[in-house]
Amino acid sequence: MLGAEDYRIAVMCSEADPLDCHRCLLVGRALAGAGVEVGHILASGAVMSHSEAEERLLHLADLAEQGLLLPSRAMRLAEAYRCRCSEVAYARPAEPSASRGGTRRRD
Repeated sequence: MLGAEDYRIAVMCSEADPLDCHRCLLVGRALAGAGVEVGHILASGAVMSHSEAEERLLHLADLAEQGLLLPSRAMRLAEAYRCRCSEVAYARPAEPSASRGGTRRRD
């Protein structure tokens, strides 16, 4: 974070919604956790703070309210991040199965 002391740094992507972007879900989360002020520039030009993005994330995961299994906000937020990351993360295409005429690599 050496450059951040002297410069305003932008990490860009083409996702319209920060909650669809791995930069928000991984990099933004880590930076915000380290005390860095993180803002997400929306298509409208408005800037959403990372804490606002986290509130949206909790609502999206239906974890905004305290529950028995996840009583603390930190626990609910960790679960919301886990769920969202599994939805928007890269997934390898399934290998064609031998039963459908495809070939499988055997290592």
